[in-house]
Amino acid sequence: MKSEPVHNRLIVLILLCYPALLLTVKGGMGVLFFLLLILSLFSLYRMRSSHPVSHWDGYSIAFALAMASPVLAIFLSQAYHGQFSARPYDWAARFLLSIPIFLALRQTHLRAVMFLQLGIPLGALITVITLYFHHNDWNDGRYTTEIAFNLIHFGDAALMLGLLSLFSINWEQRDHPSILILKFGGFLAGVYMSIQTGERGGWIAIPPLLLLWSISYSRERIWLKLSIATLAIGCAAVMSYLLVDVIHSRIDSIFTDLNNFAQGIKDTSFGVRVQQWQTAGHLFLENPVFGVGPGGFLQAMPALSQQGMLSAEAARMGNAEIHSEIFAKASETGIFGLMSLLSIYIVPTAIFWKAARSAVPLVRRACFMGICLVAGFFIFGLTVEIFNLKMTAAFFSLTLAVLMAAATTKTAH
Repeated sequence: MKSEPVHNRLIVLILLCYPALLLTVKGGMGVLFFLLLILSLFSLYRMRSSHPVSHWDGYSIAFALAMASPVLAIFLSQAYHGQFSARPYDWAARFLLSIPIFLALRQTHLRAVMFLQLGIPLGALITVITLYFHHNDWNDGRYTTEIAFNLIHFGDAALMLGLLSLFSINWEQRDHPSILILKFGGFLAGVYMSIQTGERGGWIAIPPLLLLWSISYSRERIWLKLSIATLAIGCAAVMSYLLVDVIHSRIDSIFTDLNNFAQGIKDTSFGVRVQQWQTAGHLFLENPVFGVGPGGFLQAMPALSQQGMLSAEAARMGNAEIHSEIFAKASETGIFGLMSLLSIYIVPTAIFWKAARSAVPLVRRACFMGICLVAGFFIFGLTVEIFNLKMTAAFFSLTLAVLMAAATTKTAH
């Protein structure tokens, strides 16, 4: 029994540290993910040997099936094509391995899980400090921390840290002013870092999630709150466009791209994405059940480019990604991949929404943070393959497991 306090302290330490390591220490996110996995497996074993605990109910079964489905979809596609490789499982394995973390944390007292509310804003603030002193300039006025090799993923992850900081306000009770400042500081840090990357896809998530936050504490006078929040968000958006050069130039370039695309100039940021989406849709319709296989989109690029389905520039950029999580999974792993991706979004959201009726404030906060996380990553995935980096897949799956554990914990009832 003496190991129990040590075990809990290690969990607390991980929940405090992993958001900060996400974008500042290469491999740090992965190390803490697997450390928490080991602790979770140990905890599950101890519970089984000392006093058997039933981990499986409707919530846990639904969540586990959703998180295991990407591995199954990849396996089915590979089996159909007769081509097996381990690399496509990199991101999906993180989702599968988050299941025991969820099961173990669900049995943990909420006092341990609640430290995530401090880890997230601290992570955002530590990252923005690191960004200031040690950044990687991408030669166009946009920059990230030195370990981030992708502007889009960095911007989206940083923005999510900021939004989760905002949603964590008054997690258990009314926050002390110092904690309130910390969380608002984390929110502002996340938004600032997103702006510095200039990645517009992430910005789309800000208005709907701020509207969700405005009604997350109480549903009284919901239309009045939504109206005031919409007006405030609209004014903030206009002011940002007028006063912030990065936002101004990036928004203007959207209209420039649209105008060029209408005139037949397709090798623009927008035009390339449209070509890739059309090509992915074509591949899905040709192979609707099992797709063209993981990596099949890349292999099909040269031939499709020669056929005139997409330009050479679009094919070249397709070597990196399709710029859409939905189109990527549908074209490469077929209907099974598409269903697995949608289950990752829909199942947790449904559980969070139902559990948000709880009378326990901490549980309700965890539910709305979970909805914020899932909705944000869904929106991010409309314009980027958000899970094709192990770093972002590990962050999403681990944070989702922690929030799901808090939302459906057996210790709060």
